[in-house]
Parts: sequence; C-alpha cells; structure tokens
Amino acid sequence: MRHLYSKCSPVGKRMILAGLVLLATGCATSVSWQAPYDITPPHPAPLASTTGSTATLPVLRLRPVSAVHWLETDNYQYHLLYQDPQRLLAYRDARWIGTPPQMIASRLQRQLEESGQWRAVLTPLSRGRSVWLLQVKLTDFVVNFSGPDAGAALVAGTATLVKTADYQVIAQRHFRFTKMLPSASAQGGAKAMATASARFVRAISSWAAQTAATEHSARQP
Repeated sequence: MRHLYSKCSPVGKRMILAGLVLLATGCATSVSWQAPYDITPPHPAPLASTTGSTATLPVLRLRPVSAVHWLETDNYQYHLLYQDPQRLLAYRDARWIGTPPQMIASRLQRQLEESGQWRAVLTPLSRGRSVWLLQVKLTDFVVNFSGPDAGAALVAGTATLVKTADYQVIAQRHFRFTKMLPSASAQGGAKAMATASARFVRAISSWAAQTAATEHSARQP
C-alpha cells in the first residue's frame, strides 16, 4: 500500500486520503441504535381502590427488587429453544429502558400503592415505621422463542413477607407467569412481557395483602 501510494500523482494521493477518511467515518458511525422498550402500557388502566378509610390498615415497606446476576443489565435477552435452549442471547438493536428488577420494582410499587390494601407503602429511603416488609427476587425475565415465528415471555420470582417487629419470615411464595407473543419480534416480546409482568405484580400484591390480613386475624384474641 505504501509503495503504491508513493507512485500516485498528487491528485491520486488526495483521492486515496479522502477515501480513507470516508471509510473511517463510516466505521465510526456503524454502531446500531438500540430501540428502548418498556413493560408499562402507554395508557395503563386505573387500578381499583377502596373508598373506605385506610387508617386501620398496616404499613408496608418494599425492599429493592433483587435478581439473579444475569438480569442485572438492560440487555433485551432471549432464548432460541428450538436451536440452543441453554444459550442466552441479546438483541443488538433493542434494549430495556432499565434493568428487569428496576422495571418490576416500579410496577410493583404502583400496584401496591393503588391496591387500597395498605395505609402506606414505603420505599427503602422513606422514613417511617412499617409493620410488614416485602422482598422480591426476580429469577426469570426473558423471551423464549419456541420456533422462528412463535414464543412466550416469561417472568418469575420469589416473594417473601417479613414481620418487621422481629424480622420473622411469615410466608414465601414463588410466582411464574408466561404470555404468548403476538409477533416474533422485539416489539411483540415487549408487549407480551408487559402483560406477564402485570400479572406477576398483581399476584404478589394480592398475596401479600391476604397473607398479612390472615396473620393479623390469627393473632387477634
């Protein structure tokens, strides 16, 4: 290349340099833009709430949602079950707007607050005393393709309800929800994941409220 360049005329040299510059510029801008996806519907339906007083209801504190290590990323991850079920892949041109535990925490916080089952729902940074502590660990948040044109979103995790007076574990339960994809694409996976996530947080919210109420009734004289 150096030998060929030395034999070129001044005009030819300028043309070669210009081509190299364009090539370098093209390489620098060839990184694909990642479309962000969320699990919150554009217009979420209002949650049902009670009309009575909540003064006698307990206060709940929600711990930060934790997750297995491979979910501590905003990568949009999926499996091709029909090719290599054990291999975890990620879209190059798509990502989540946050990590799965962050997105689930946001939806769960709203679900608990608007359920009407608690006097207040405290965040980890909120001041105040709580009667109950809810811990959630996410174990699955992935799109599984069963074929080139079919698949399902999977959300799974374990919820633990703790009484803050003595930090006694009152109950623990595993939740698992799937939703078929409307289309075999990143957008279709996001829609299915939003539905599965909604069912996931609703189930945890209902279970926590019912468990707390049952425990309270059992301790009444």
